[in-house]
Amino acid sequence: MEDIVRAILESRTVSLEPSDKNFNFYGFKCLGVAEKSYDLDGLSDSLVYIWHVKSDILPVSKNEIERWSIDAPGNQHWILSEREIPEGIFDNITNGIRVIAWGPDKLSRWIGESVLRGDLSVGSEIEDKLSFPEEKISDLVNKGNQNEITLLPIIRLDDWLQTEPSGSLHTLPVFLEVKLWKVSGLMLGPGSISDQKSWTFIEDPWMNKIIPFNKDQILLNPPNLTKLISSKKQWLTVDQLKSNLKPMLDYRKKEETNETNELVTSTMLEWWRVDLPSLNLNFEFAKVPAWKLRFEDGVEKILHSYNGKTYEL
Repeated sequence: MEDIVRAILESRTVSLEPSDKNFNFYGFKCLGVAEKSYDLDGLSDSLVYIWHVKSDILPVSKNEIERWSIDAPGNQHWILSEREIPEGIFDNITNGIRVIAWGPDKLSRWIGESVLRGDLSVGSEIEDKLSFPEEKISDLVNKGNQNEITLLPIIRLDDWLQTEPSGSLHTLPVFLEVKLWKVSGLMLGPGSISDQKSWTFIEDPWMNKIIPFNKDQILLNPPNLTKLISSKKQWLTVDQLKSNLKPMLDYRKKEETNETNELVTSTMLEWWRVDLPSLNLNFEFAKVPAWKLRFEDGVEKILHSYNGKTYEL
């Protein structure tokens, strides 16, 4: 968690300097002193002490806050807590201390949004992600999980939360495993003419869909997050994949023809259909951003960043 906070602040050109002393008491650890981040409202532009409270079953207590406030240096503080923080717990703090406190819900949303905006650049760089073998491959080729492509999200967590019922909800950014397919083959047109084509698709077992892909969908410098693999996933076989791709690949194209003995040119829509036996298929694993949700009753689900739907773990 400390590394994540430092990485986000650094990405926003906020320098986190060590404090004069190593303050680590009553479950509060001082990560350092920083200039005010634009994520914060209600604090002046002077230095802010940033604190981290590790996860625990019990919420932060009033006694803990009182003991911390006595020994805490400075008068402006930003507390990032993985424990619940009861409402109004800072109301009676004296000594002119001003506090912005984020509980686990807001903390995880902040991290998640930073991850999906690309602010959190702690992952390995993407190098030639879209390269595929030039030789023709008739069978599937699993390129393994090294340097996996990460896809950009479509929905924002905050937007989704605004439409959901209120209540306590913990969120944690994660990745979902999908396949990135490189497909090439022949399109057959009128008069037995043919044309060589290539496409790239995403196979998503969570949504149970195949969707087109282009390189503009890549999230650069992705963070190191947990990757989840669906326990109920069913990857498509080669035959199933070809069958599902056919209606996506077939298309109609305008063809101009000159009518006999007349200076008249007409335009017709002619079908170009994929030649399934000619298809070559090659895949590598990729990752789609998502959030792990934990509800008040302990139920855990996955929120997909492509369609805004939730799925069972």
